[in-house]
Amino acid sequence: MKTLGIDLGGTKIAVAAVEDGVILSRHRVATPQTGMSAVLDAMAEAARAVLAQHPEISRVGIGSPGPIDFKRGMVLFAPNIPGMVEAPIVSGLEERLGLTVVLENDANAAGYAEHRYGAARELESSIFVTLSTGIGGGLFIGDKVIRGAHGIAGEIGHMILQDRGPQGGDGHHGTWEAIAAGRSIAREASYSFGRAMTTEEVFAQAQAGDSKALKVIDNAAHYTGIGLANLHKIFNPDAFVLGGGLTQVGDFYLERVRAAAAAFCANYPPLELRLAALGTDAGVIGAAAVAIP
Repeated sequence: MKTLGIDLGGTKIAVAAVEDGVILSRHRVATPQTGMSAVLDAMAEAARAVLAQHPEISRVGIGSPGPIDFKRGMVLFAPNIPGMVEAPIVSGLEERLGLTVVLENDANAAGYAEHRYGAARELESSIFVTLSTGIGGGLFIGDKVIRGAHGIAGEIGHMILQDRGPQGGDGHHGTWEAIAAGRSIAREASYSFGRAMTTEEVFAQAQAGDSKALKVIDNAAHYTGIGLANLHKIFNPDAFVLGGGLTQVGDFYLERVRAAAAAFCANYPPLELRLAALGTDAGVIGAAAVAIP
C-alpha cells in the first residue's frame, strides 16, 4: 500500500511517497520558524507536491519530535520548532489535505522503519536506540509500536542509571542521556580539559590516545552498556538496532559499548546489537509505515 510519510524536523520537513519501505518520490522544504500555522502550511505544501504524482494515496503519517497526545492528535511541545505547543497537527493537516493523518513520535517512526524494513526486518521484536546529541528509542513487537498507557514508552534516554548523577533534560538526575549522550560527552570533557570541547574533538583526542578523553569515552560506553543490559533483561528483544551520530564513530566506540553490555549481561542469554540500515531516510519511511491501517 502506498502511503505518504512526513518527517518533521527542526530545520527541514521531508516528505515521501512510500510503498513497502521503498521511497517512490520525495520533496523537502525548510521548517518555518514563525509559528504553528506556518509549519502546518509548509507540511501541506510539501505533501501536495508529492501527492500530485501519487493521487491514489489516501493516508498520511507524520513523525514529529516532542511528547505527543495520541488521543487528541496533538504535539504537546516540539523542541526547536517555535510555536509548536499544544499543536493540533492531525486535524490541521487533515483539513488542509482532506486525507487521513496518523501521528507518531519521530524516534518511534525511525525505529519502526528499521523494524519493518531495515536492520530488524526479519525479527519479531526489536528495540531501536538512537545514540546522538541525545538518547532516544522505540519498542516494537510484530507490526506494533509499543507506546504505553500515556505515550511515553520508548523514552529510554530518561531511564535513571546513576542516582544523584548529572541532571538531564527532563529535570531528573543520572539519566542515561545525561551521562552518555553526545552533549554529555562534550560537557564532561570540557570540564576535564578546562575548555569548551565538542563531541567530535573528544573522540579525536581519545583516538589519539589522550587519557582524559579516553576516560570520558569509556565512561559513556560503560553506562550505555548498563542501559542496554537493563533493557535486555526487561524486554529481551530479538535484537537492538543502534542508530545516531555516535554510531558513526565506528568500532572504536561500538566495541566498548558491546563489551560493557556483554559484561552486564553475564550469565544471561547474549544480547544482539545491529547497526541501523536506512540512514536519514528512516524517519520518513517510518512515518509512512505508521499510516498503514
